[in-house]
Amino acid sequence: MIEVTILGTGATRPTVRRFTTALVVRHEGEVFLFDCGEGVQVRLSQSGFSLMKIDKIFITHFHGDHILGLPGILFSMAKNERKKAVEVYGPVGTERIVNGLISLGFGRIPFDVKVHEIHPGQSITGKLNERGTEYSIDTFKTRHTKESIGYVFREKGYSNIDKEKMKKEGIKSNPKFAELKNGKEVTIDGVLFKPEDWLIEMPGASVAYTGDTMKAKSVIDAVKGVDVLLHESTFNEEDRGKFDWGHSSARDAAEVAKEAEVKHLYIIHFSHRYKSIKPLLAEALPIFENSYIAEDLHGFVLKKGSFTQFKPKGRV
Repeated sequence: MIEVTILGTGATRPTVRRFTTALVVRHEGEVFLFDCGEGVQVRLSQSGFSLMKIDKIFITHFHGDHILGLPGILFSMAKNERKKAVEVYGPVGTERIVNGLISLGFGRIPFDVKVHEIHPGQSITGKLNERGTEYSIDTFKTRHTKESIGYVFREKGYSNIDKEKMKKEGIKSNPKFAELKNGKEVTIDGVLFKPEDWLIEMPGASVAYTGDTMKAKSVIDAVKGVDVLLHESTFNEEDRGKFDWGHSSARDAAEVAKEAEVKHLYIIHFSHRYKSIKPLLAEALPIFENSYIAEDLHGFVLKKGSFTQFKPKGRV
């Protein structure tokens, strides 16, 4: 299962309604933070997540609205007497940036901050956990800065009973099928069921986050077929001339989602000039119908093929 909470959805700076773009991903007990601009600690607290649960932080690029919250996070962890190491991943230059922020002397860090500089195309592979699930976090090149990258979180596929075959054969579910799913032969009412005859491979859930980017082939190729794509959508197409190179319109994001044949799209990273995001959604929907507006502290869960959205539950 992958649970994604959208901590912030705005661009450049936090506002009363929208904090800077960031995500927290929970996968089978592990918690990952993607980007951390100003105010991310506030949103983490409001979402119910503990800073102390975060072991890995992923940075897409070095603009302030994606990294300036990192010193505060490390300082708060230190004040809570953290001992466990924190791993920070990002494009080439991350080590210089992170060490530079720490060298400002905002407080003593009594734990290791392990920095990993990664190139587009590299993958971070997750360890096997108690539930037997694995994950990988794949990186890809985006069109924003020289170093900017995006991430795809992929859950490893799993084996499941072929329900269509069961229906065709008139076989009802049985508690022993749990053993069959684990690759063991089982006998039910004198009939032998072999894993190779009754199990099919199901794809694991997948979520892609672009960070800031223009529409790019490298993005389309990397996010092909993912369950959910969070693609920056800073502006409306009619306002394109008012924004710098390196950003996307809502139409751009929808075109990427359509060409990449993803299942669901969240437009995110909105300019604070827009009081309402509905016009941006209206631009995306005719191109890609499964488009949604990302909202602070809203999120979704991907579990065995299902997609479920959720809203804050009185936590704000």
